[in-house]
Amino acid sequence: MRQQRVVSLFLLSIVFQAALAAASGFGVFQFGGRGVAEVGALTARGADPSALTYNPAAITDLPGLQFQVGLDFSNSNNHYDTTSGTYTSRHIIDFPAAAYVTWKSKQTPLALGFGVDTPYWYKINWQEANFPNRLLKRQFELTLFEAHPVVAWDLGEGWSIGGGLRYDYGTLIQGDNHQTGFLFPGFSPTFVEVQRTNEAKVDGLSWDAAVHLGRSTWGWGAVYRDAMKVKGSGSADYTPRDIVDPALVPLVDNALPSGRARQEFEIPREVRTGLWVAPYPELRVELDVAWQNWSSLNDTSITYSPNALRDGPTVTTPRDWKDTFNVRLGFEGDITDSLVAYGGVSHEPSPVPARNLLPDFPRGDAMVYAIGAAYNFPQISFDLGFSFHEHDHNQTAIAEPISPGSTGTYRANDKVWAFSVRRRF
Repeated sequence: MRQQRVVSLFLLSIVFQAALAAASGFGVFQFGGRGVAEVGALTARGADPSALTYNPAAITDLPGLQFQVGLDFSNSNNHYDTTSGTYTSRHIIDFPAAAYVTWKSKQTPLALGFGVDTPYWYKINWQEANFPNRLLKRQFELTLFEAHPVVAWDLGEGWSIGGGLRYDYGTLIQGDNHQTGFLFPGFSPTFVEVQRTNEAKVDGLSWDAAVHLGRSTWGWGAVYRDAMKVKGSGSADYTPRDIVDPALVPLVDNALPSGRARQEFEIPREVRTGLWVAPYPELRVELDVAWQNWSSLNDTSITYSPNALRDGPTVTTPRDWKDTFNVRLGFEGDITDSLVAYGGVSHEPSPVPARNLLPDFPRGDAMVYAIGAAYNFPQISFDLGFSFHEHDHNQTAIAEPISPGSTGTYRANDKVWAFSVRRRF
């Protein structure tokens, strides 16, 4: 009977998959093996110590001292199709990690927690020399680690509240190509294409707050995460390419001294809510909805000191993105007393409209499918999850600078494996 009920839940997920339409933004919304396997649909449950991120108020459901560590393996593919052919971004494999610890007092309603994970781990680099859109944008990488201390309070009758501070620290890299003219004594005017790469150490501070209601067969949760602006300064490097006359190489190099650049990027505010139910004692299903305020990101800018390419001390890129609503369905079923099966499907829309679709954020809406399992011992559990992100083909309305009138289509997919270990003391 237990196995039949688990199978029925898998069939239910297929119905939801058919009902939802595609895809994904740029933030990480899955943490740990369980979170990846349930597409991050854990806002209404204190399932494990990763609740620090999903819903800080839910850590009151984790008795005693608990600890969790995990490692993700992500493998993304990005392509650009146009009349001149297909171009592929650099193949990057990443291993972002996460660690959480929670403690719930036996004598008081107090619960404490501390987590470190990676809310943004986004990388794209169109390194092919003849990529048609390299004069628009070539590279964007934002990798952030978040330190997150949390306090929660059990209000009784299943209610709890919680929240904490969020300090993010990491690296922001942006790159583009630029055609600029040079006039040296004894030489004809020369146009040179220059690769410009800016790398900065960035950080930012924000906060979150949450509420949680837990019952034996259902529960509800809601989380507010305030906006955060990460910013910092670092190097600005220039690399000329395809100079025909060797005698010009040292002259151009001297005319392009490395400098400094100040960068910033705004992580939007987010509101999440979720409801879980147990149609059978062995089955738990959760539906989450998340709203992200991407429309607050009007533009991004880089300020140079100095700017060797002379296109202004501050270079601004209009964004004008749109808010998104993300829908996530996760479920878990007890196969045996120790073995648990996970699954999920989610709709993660892109905030970027076609009119502003640049190579640094080219991914379209994506459908995310996930599966996983856990094995539980009395004091330790092992979780394994896998999710596949299939992005919609995304046609840009921006013409290729080197082929005026030509446009192309971006396509992408991501594969994420996650493994985590939970220890209860």
